[in-house]
Amino acid sequence: MKTLRRLTRNRFFSRARITAAIILISAAAAMLFVAASPPASAQPTARTQPLTPKFSPAVAFDVSPAVRNLPRAARPLTFPPDTILEVRPERGPVVQSKGYSGDAAVQALSPAVAIPSPLANFEGLSNQDNFNIFGFRVNPPDPNGEVGPNHYVEMINLVFAVYDKNGNKLVGPVDTGSLWAGFAIPDCTDPSGDPVVLYDQLEDRWLLSQFTTRGPIYYNCVAVSQTGDPTGAYYRYAFSTGVNFPDYPKYGLWRNSYIITTREFGPTMEYGIGVYALERDKMLAGDPN
Repeated sequence: MKTLRRLTRNRFFSRARITAAIILISAAAAMLFVAASPPASAQPTARTQPLTPKFSPAVAFDVSPAVRNLPRAARPLTFPPDTILEVRPERGPVVQSKGYSGDAAVQALSPAVAIPSPLANFEGLSNQDNFNIFGFRVNPPDPNGEVGPNHYVEMINLVFAVYDKNGNKLVGPVDTGSLWAGFAIPDCTDPSGDPVVLYDQLEDRWLLSQFTTRGPIYYNCVAVSQTGDPTGAYYRYAFSTGVNFPDYPKYGLWRNSYIITTREFGPTMEYGIGVYALERDKMLAGDPN
């Protein structure tokens, strides 16, 4: 049995508690997202039932104030006392090594560099910004950012900022929880980490997201800008993942949906991959349904 001494916030690094095996697969329609899971006892090689998508609406919706008017921090945070956590050993399937047989994709030559030189180079957010706002630093920083026609938006654990294309800071650094201040799901107001920025180049919109960590019910908190200006107001949504903690979320853009993938940790020994699809057209229109 292994133990781990944790020196940071309990809920921010709670992901290390759980491992096991279930799989959640999802797909969506009509402001919906999805999660389907096989029986926890099912073996990967003996699955007999196909995965069935589950459809659910957003559990909360509203419109934020303009980001340019947000305070730097919604409320102060403090360190919890040190605790000892059990880290269970991995019990997932193991791939047997078949030895090295060569790699046909290895390049013999290096082609000429085709990428252009950077247009601008400037200092982004750092752990010092966390210290200035919260009084402590966190690791890992999980830096995440996207570039649009006129802006660069960056999020790290636990703050975000908006820049113009020359590196001038227009907003921030701001506590990520401030983006959901006053939201119907209080857990979204906690700067929990693993933030994501996605620029929707098809509609000139910005998507900002973070998960929640308090439990026992978990959420993906998703904000979509009303216009192409990332310093303006956002449509705010919360999508529940039930009792499964949606760790390490990644977002992708499709014609009719925003796709989320997560590493899902259940309340006891369950572990699997979650795939969610959020109906993009309705989110862009600010449709709560």
